[in-house]
Amino acid sequence: MTSVVLPKLWESLSSGPFLCRLRQGSLSSGLRRASTLPREERKTIEEPYLIFLQWLSAVQHQVPQLRPRLACMATVDKAGEPVTRLTKIEAVNSSGITFYTNLGSRQAGEISSNPHVSLHFNWAPLMRSVRIAGTARQLSAEQALHQFHKYPRHVQLCLAYGPQASQASTSRISGVLQWLAERMGSLFGQQPSDIPMPANWGGFLLTPCLYEFGMDNGGPNGRKRMRFRRCLTMPRGARDKNINGERHDWVYDSCVEHDS
Repeated sequence: MTSVVLPKLWESLSSGPFLCRLRQGSLSSGLRRASTLPREERKTIEEPYLIFLQWLSAVQHQVPQLRPRLACMATVDKAGEPVTRLTKIEAVNSSGITFYTNLGSRQAGEISSNPHVSLHFNWAPLMRSVRIAGTARQLSAEQALHQFHKYPRHVQLCLAYGPQASQASTSRISGVLQWLAERMGSLFGQQPSDIPMPANWGGFLLTPCLYEFGMDNGGPNGRKRMRFRRCLTMPRGARDKNINGERHDWVYDSCVEHDS
């Protein structure tokens, strides 16, 4: 993926011509339309997570106070009723979206019983929203441990021993003094002890089957939405006549919603 394609796609998603070109259509017409696009742009269309990353990066740059990685997550309880809560996502890539939680929580229990999950990101100041739906599965203990070690020490303390431990650690010594203490400790060969990862803490990988991008320019033209749905009726990689189990094919459509 070149550095030119994503900014070009971001501009086209914001201005509208891309939505016009990808008007509502059947599976076959959508695939024919994709096949006429330049190869690099077609690659971007086939992988909507790249569009999501571009939007997420823009929000983090322009309005970081929104906490852009915080999403409303919906799960389904045993009675079939939807349940929502705020969840922070940690990673986004071609495999899916990763988030972490207490494995003894209601959230983790509901995912274990019914893996269908939906995320909704609402970035109101930029009049952008993204909905992502799919199925979630638990990550391995090794993957969870790797993420745990990536957190700052005060976050590890909070996860392992609760908020009080983290507050006590940061209030005891801070700023330049904390840096000096750590530096002196390393000079004398004294390394801070590792904080054990809680046994009931782990992660989940959401494998998307739907991306829905919403845009509102604040004018009379209504809200534009573009949906990418993973195609389950075709072999993976069939667009390039090359079956590849690590890739997915997507079909897409767009619409404009007007207030009634």
